[in-house]
Amino acid sequence: MHCLILYYSMTGQAEKAAGLAADAARAAGWDVTCCRMAMSDPADVLARPMNVAASKKWTQGAQKGMTVPLTYDPPDAINGRYDAVLLFSNTWGDHPSVPMRSFLESPAAKAVLSGTPFGAYIVCRRLWQKNLDIVRQLGEAAGGCFLGGEPFMHPGGQIGSLIQTITYLYRTDGGRRRFAGFPLPRYGLSDEAVARVAPFTRNLLARVSQA
Repeated sequence: MHCLILYYSMTGQAEKAAGLAADAARAAGWDVTCCRMAMSDPADVLARPMNVAASKKWTQGAQKGMTVPLTYDPPDAINGRYDAVLLFSNTWGDHPSVPMRSFLESPAAKAVLSGTPFGAYIVCRRLWQKNLDIVRQLGEAAGGCFLGGEPFMHPGGQIGSLIQTITYLYRTDGGRRRFAGFPLPRYGLSDEAVARVAPFTRNLLARVSQA
């Protein structure tokens, strides 16, 4: 059984989750191909520290359904046929990231997903439901068979995680530890989210194996 793991990652969190899923899939006996998406125009490549203009452009772009040309690493990964596809979708605003939507609305998605079971991992700070709904809708529109999806979130409450994310994206260090005297959660996936990646992956792939 052959599984494709497809992700975009700016800060490394989706990549971390994708790596954990790959390990779980291999342990379950699957052949795994990991593929990283990137925006093909060098001017569109995102990196820390971000600025307000870039943050606004890409968040609003995600909300409006913006798509851009993509590259894939390895390039031939999306030309294969798979028994399952696992999609790792970052939340920008409350929508899928521009790279994930760009893939899902591309001819490549139809080639990869047609008749193929797929699962969705929503890697996010808080808002995730609309992201998951859109990934499911677009994946099914491309011909895929939805297996299930779950959020994998950052630690801390709504306000603390928001402050930490904003300051982390606008800096080059590990983020602030305190704001106005109050402690902030660390940036990145929570320990609980990390622990759920492997069992969720096993559950998704077991459904495919048993079908």
